[in-house]
Amino acid sequence: MKILLHVNYCEGRGRLPELLAMAVRLGYDGVELRWKYAFDDLTQEEYQQRVADFKSRHPAMEIVFGGGIKFCRGEADEVRRDTDRYLDFLPWARAQCGTTIMNGTTGPMVALGCTWRDYDRNGSAMATEKDYQDAAAGLRVIGRRAGELGMKIGLETHCCYLHDTAASSRKLMDLTDCPHVGLNYDQGNIFAHPHGESIDEVFRLIGGKMVYAHLKNAHKVKGEYLAAPLRYGAINTRYILQKLNLPMLATEYPCTGDGFYAAKDDLDYMRFTLQNLSLT
Repeated sequence: MKILLHVNYCEGRGRLPELLAMAVRLGYDGVELRWKYAFDDLTQEEYQQRVADFKSRHPAMEIVFGGGIKFCRGEADEVRRDTDRYLDFLPWARAQCGTTIMNGTTGPMVALGCTWRDYDRNGSAMATEKDYQDAAAGLRVIGRRAGELGMKIGLETHCCYLHDTAASSRKLMDLTDCPHVGLNYDQGNIFAHPHGESIDEVFRLIGGKMVYAHLKNAHKVKGEYLAAPLRYGAINTRYILQKLNLPMLATEYPCTGDGFYAAKDDLDYMRFTLQNLSLT
């Protein structure tokens, strides 16, 4: 099982070289980046060239790209434009970076008068059947192209999206019915949701649809979700690893602290646990 470094350990203006160097220095098997670059120090073209150059210098490194298209409630022109850009990005990623997995989303859904923290009122809680149908139709388009390239798209189980719980994710998978579209399982996000399922229930509902995973940890204190180092939180990561059967996954660090030390700490934990479970 390959372990990738998620971009949120070291993300920001001018920090791409630091992130890539960190992944190599610490011994990660790859990185997960965004498919759209969000900072003003590089154009999108310059960003893609930097990543392609990194891959040419480190051909064994896996590169996953994350980010989505607003199939749910996005403006029609924006959806068309981003779908076209995405369809152009896929063959570039496959040819220049060897990418086989794309981490995806179908657009944020936040109810009027709510904040992003109102997880039980956003995402699937406010969804209509049209939202599911729109998302499924869009996913089939990009899924077909991914399949032609030998790639898969994994929708991240993530609060404030249609695919926020295992139950809603399963419904969307069944409607999409595309072998090249699966799920990026993130128990940290499911744990944050007031109606998020247990690990066992998640695997019962969507275990066969997982193509990728994010690992992070957290505590809940008086109902508040507090991110924690991978080894210390309330989520039993060891138990998840016993149940996962995936070629690769990414550790994640949604915090503002020392991402470099966290990346070392999380990789040490992963190596110890995978070796202890005889999964290396």
